Amino acid sequence: MSKLIPETALDRAGGRLALAQEDSQVFADPQPLRPGPSAYVLRLARGISLVCSPAAISVPFVLLVALYRCSSLWPALGFALLTLGFVCAGPLFYVLLAMRLGLVSDLDLTRRHERWHPFLVSLLSYGLGLLLLLLLHAPRSLELALSLTLLLGLLLLLITLWWKISIHAATLAGAATVLTALYGLVFLPSFLLLVLVCWSRVALGRHTPAQVISGALLSMSLALGLLLLVGL
Repeated sequence: MSKLIPETALDRAGGRLALAQEDSQVFADPQPLRPGPSAYVLRLARGISLVCSPAAISVPFVLLVALYRCSSLWPALGFALLTLGFVCAGPLFYVLLAMRLGLVSDLDLTRRHERWHPFLVSLLSYGLGLLLLLLLHAPRSLELALSLTLLLGLLLLLITLWWKISIHAATLAGAATVLTALYGLVFLPSFLLLVLVCWSRVALGRHTPAQVISGALLSMSLALGLLLLVGL
């Protein structure tokens, strides 16, 4: 009878030790639920995301809009550079400064709660730029493009307060819509580039499919509505 007690205790101790060894093995060598993207896929996605960033897309977009039906090349280029200063240079300078001060984590503004103050600065820059274009009697196409940028930025800011909608997708979708409306079907392939950008943002884990699709549809709808309302 006295022998049964230590044997039972020893058996229980051995069982607990076996379970502990199994648990430690599981945590030491976890099995992923599904494989992530390969290094090549991630490099490709980063390249697409960088080349088609909002600042990069804005340069050819503004130049092409400024040159639409322009009667004189140099004034059109001058207005384009002025517009780019308010659309690209000002907001980009603020984001770089905010990164240096530790107010934002990266150029992509990955964290949603860090986006509101760059958005406000950008909207202020867009508004000042639009006012200056109106005072200088800039090409109507540029005034329309900057008005679209201002309205889209305001909507994106409001949505960003509770949901991380894609700025990359919205910027490229709006640019592709406006350029196709101005120049015709020659810019229709730019929507294929939009698909690649949406894929890259999802592949990098920056957005969900719903966030990139929503950004693209919002921008296209706003651009089409403004073009139908104002016309060119």
